[in-house]
Amino acid sequence: MLTFAVLGFGARGKNYTGLIKMLQENSVLAVCDPDTARLAIAKAHHNIPDEMLFTDEDVFFGKGRLADVCIVSTQDAQHHDHAIKALNAGYDLLLEKPIATSEADVLDIYYTAKRLDKKIYVCHVLRYAPFFTYIKQEIDSGKYGRVSTINLTEHVCYWHQAHSYVRGNWANTKKSSPMIVAKCCHDIDILIWLMGDKIKTVSSQGSLRLFKKENQPDGAADRCMQCKFKDTCQYSAYKFYIQKRFEKEQKLRWPLDVLTNEITRENLVKALEEGPYGRCVYACDNDAVDHQVTNFLFENGSTAHLTMTAFSDIGRRDIYVHCEFGEISGNMTENKLHCRRFGEEETVIDVGALAKETSGYGHGGGDFFLIKDIIAESAGEQTLGLTSIENSVESHLVGFAAEKSRLAEGEMQRIQY
Repeated sequence: MLTFAVLGFGARGKNYTGLIKMLQENSVLAVCDPDTARLAIAKAHHNIPDEMLFTDEDVFFGKGRLADVCIVSTQDAQHHDHAIKALNAGYDLLLEKPIATSEADVLDIYYTAKRLDKKIYVCHVLRYAPFFTYIKQEIDSGKYGRVSTINLTEHVCYWHQAHSYVRGNWANTKKSSPMIVAKCCHDIDILIWLMGDKIKTVSSQGSLRLFKKENQPDGAADRCMQCKFKDTCQYSAYKFYIQKRFEKEQKLRWPLDVLTNEITRENLVKALEEGPYGRCVYACDNDAVDHQVTNFLFENGSTAHLTMTAFSDIGRRDIYVHCEFGEISGNMTENKLHCRRFGEEETVIDVGALAKETSGYGHGGGDFFLIKDIIAESAGEQTLGLTSIENSVESHLVGFAAEKSRLAEGEMQRIQY
């Protein structure tokens, strides 16, 4: 049985270990997190003895290799340090994306893993999402001819942008990483995988335009709970975190469990009054962009375009794959693919119906199938092996080059491999 230790038991750590428990009981053996309340949850969910619960990472690593795989699901800026320590301790890794926050750190992790002959599974879970695996199958069938261009739009969603990239952990790029890496390395990775080719050049433009102090309404307070606009502002923390849960009875868990381990009205009010998630979106320390477009030229002459926008009502991805003899399109909300060879009847693939048992497990089922694949590999079964660090480095190199381009007002960048 493949066993796991967890470094960082936040939202992603809880999610992955929940899936592990579903697939094989009693295989999460140790957890390290500075939050004792999170450790109590880990203990209860996974029956972990006290001596395998750690608040100090130095003590955790000092114990040596406690399991086969270490899940590194800490903050972006910690990934490099934690990944290197875990590799040196003898672990294989399940490493949350992004791999690290700089090109140099990404490559250091990659070469360290190669030197130590350790596996790293990067959480580029969209490669495992049925929505994208069916697109890949259609492309690879050859019946549409070669791909000419792909247009992919990531609708981050207004509240997700506010939660994660204005108030939250990925708001300030100096503390995390640029949006094109922190959020969109998923999308760049999918484009590379679907195209089956390397990116030759990239150019990008975008900016932070709305979520700035100059756009704060006259008379607004710097914290939502004290603001006269808390009932009407579209970005009101009160409306999203409290009103939806307790007045409109939308039983959200994530992202409310980021604010507090026990979701009660009292705890959420306290978190909004005192913590970062109660700040006015126009009065934060954020610098992450709220819109960005990126163009890619592949070595085979194909092209792709990625739009990232904060300004959508529902978080989803839309894709159009334009081939020489047909096209494929769809969005992850509808979860259907519209496939047509030119001059022929359209075929609709209902991905949701085909994968209904897993679509609710995060990223359209991608989280579930990633964990399943890792466990199956350890048992010697035939697996897909889609998210090795060898596969995932390229999207990061391209992402960092795209950010250089954006800062240079769209100047084309050639990718150096």
